[in-house]
Amino acid sequence: MFKSWLKLVDRCESCGLDYRFASPDDGPAFFSLCIVALPLIFIVVWLEVAFTPPIWVHLLTSVPLMVAGCVLPLRPIKGWLVASQYVNKSREAGTDALWAQLHGDERKPD
Repeated sequence: MFKSWLKLVDRCESCGLDYRFASPDDGPAFFSLCIVALPLIFIVVWLEVAFTPPIWVHLLTSVPLMVAGCVLPLRPIKGWLVASQYVNKSREAGTDALWAQLHGDERKPD
């Protein structure tokens, strides 16, 4: 599904599925930030208020957790978004006729 960290291949090697329909855009980053970064910010602020540790403690704990927690889930979240777009046959509103023309679909648009 991926040819680099977050870049999608044009076609699936196994089944030939064309991934041109997929446009997860900023969705993976949004979900990663909401799921990981926001709760972790509350923990970091609590740590600062409760214990007032030196800055090196945050550099050794908070920064790596934030980076790893926000970057590592990007690929699975993007895969999930592409899969949900495929399952739900999502397209931009008003482009059904264009998709039918591009893909030689003789059916009338939904």
